[in-house]
Amino acid sequence: MVTSPQIEYMQMSRELNALSRRDVTQVAKLSKYKKSAGSLVKEDPVVGNSLLGLVACLEHDIAAMHFYHKKAIDGAESSFTLMSYAASLQKSCLWNEAARYALSALDHEPDNLQFIDTVIGLAPLTGRFSLLNRLLAQRQQVTSGVPHGSLGHYETIAGILSRNGLLEKELKTVISAIGDALSETDVILQDFRYDLVSERPDNSFLHYRFVLPDQFVASYYEDLIAAKLDAVPHHPRVFDAFSYSVENPTVYELYRYMEKELEESADTIRVPDPDKMKLIEELLQGVEI
Repeated sequence: MVTSPQIEYMQMSRELNALSRRDVTQVAKLSKYKKSAGSLVKEDPVVGNSLLGLVACLEHDIAAMHFYHKKAIDGAESSFTLMSYAASLQKSCLWNEAARYALSALDHEPDNLQFIDTVIGLAPLTGRFSLLNRLLAQRQQVTSGVPHGSLGHYETIAGILSRNGLLEKELKTVISAIGDALSETDVILQDFRYDLVSERPDNSFLHYRFVLPDQFVASYYEDLIAAKLDAVPHHPRVFDAFSYSVENPTVYELYRYMEKELEESADTIRVPDPDKMKLIEELLQGVEI
């Protein structure tokens, strides 16, 4: 049963999710929510501490975020407290920890489709596609066989890794390093996806795309990630199977539009529309790629 304080938390968390860590009015806004959370602690310490953990996450105070969320879980370990912690961890790019707590929440409610989809979204950020495969099977049971868009990806990715002499743990190492690099900054990902790129069956690879808000310079964060990866021991062939890019929404949407055009064109070849090409050039002007 959802309690009144939990409803209040969910409403405030939706409002907080609209903030970024670089909002010029953030200090004033967060102080208001911190005050509300302090009052909520008196009514329901578990919910109040969960809210304080989310506020600390948005302040990029990682130590305080851990403290308040763990205090909430110590007060009452439940799917609510575990999933609240997982949400803050994901915002902080601490993806392996986020998946661990989300899985614990799922243990409390194994048929909760929202929880299953949350962990399905997190699994690629851990590099654990075997976990994704297990969750997809669980989801099909809950939805009476309704397939998910990621169905079949595990076999393809396992083949990519195998051809390059890699194990999942090698993929997990580099993706964890990317998360570590981003977690040291105040960035919150706006979006994420992975693509299975197949020029030919024998040289297909896995490409990750991390989308940042427009006020963040994508190339700067790519440089931070590259420096982190240089410092982390990894398999010499891992980048034959895996690549990544950091993008802003304009470029991300442009690629999505072009992919849609390719899908709709099927096997036909069309001359590019000059007006569309001009629009693409205008969109790319001044955009950091």
